[in-house]
Amino acid sequence: MANIDDPAPLVFKDIHINGAMELVKEAGWNQLPDDWQLMANFGKAVILQDKEKAIYATALALPYSTGFGWVSMVLVSKAMRRKGIATHLLADRIAWLRQRNLVPILDATEDGEQVYKKLGFINGIKITRWQGVGQEFKQGQKSSIEQNSVRIATEDSHDWIRQLEADVFGADRSVLIDDFLNRPKSMCFVTTDSQSGFVIIRQGNRASQIGPLVAESEHDAKQLLNAALDAIEGPVFFDLQNNRTNLTSHVVKMGFEKQRSFQRMSLGNMPDFDGNGRAMIIAGPEYG
Repeated sequence: MANIDDPAPLVFKDIHINGAMELVKEAGWNQLPDDWQLMANFGKAVILQDKEKAIYATALALPYSTGFGWVSMVLVSKAMRRKGIATHLLADRIAWLRQRNLVPILDATEDGEQVYKKLGFINGIKITRWQGVGQEFKQGQKSSIEQNSVRIATEDSHDWIRQLEADVFGADRSVLIDDFLNRPKSMCFVTTDSQSGFVIIRQGNRASQIGPLVAESEHDAKQLLNAALDAIEGPVFFDLQNNRTNLTSHVVKMGFEKQRSFQRMSLGNMPDFDGNGRAMIIAGPEYG
């Protein structure tokens, strides 16, 4: 086994993706190698390895440009848990963000929330991951596409999608949005009558992942979500803000089930992620 007495993290490189994915699969998370590649290029990922070069822990910091950054992908193999490794890597990534004058933010699982509170993190919005399946929930119903309220995005929509997402999230994430849009099998739907809403669907390790979803109202969000579900076969995950109660009721009526909860937390002033009521489904807890 590795020496875990305050081990020095190693910088994540392309050759480490397979090892990191083993931890993703062991934890039952939904990221793909594409996600690791994106996050490592956009932010700064680190790993811990044992003497045989096997990766047993990861952590990541994503530096957003407007005063805050994300801590994510804190993963430790089952054999190496409860040894303080996650806390050690978390502190490392917090320090990296603070060196850049960025407030560290994360979406904590229920197990992690109490740990982060002890470190001084404060609570923000709550988020629930919902799981279900696509298409079959929509059988016999007229889709949003057929009602002309939603259309498939074209390439000339990408500029305003990037701008709208930045306005709502509070930081320019063009690199992230472009990566999602350009992945094989990704799809995007937008509101037909205005440049006010969109939803992106991308492939995941366990299920199709819906998000982000931005809309002017929860009614518009329902139309976008319906269109996305119409386009998906098989398992679906999405992370919905709990304060969108009408959209939550709609999801429950469609038979989706709660998988897990997330608590958004910050080590400093929490930015406004509400987007004047337009933020509905997040990109994912690893991205915010």
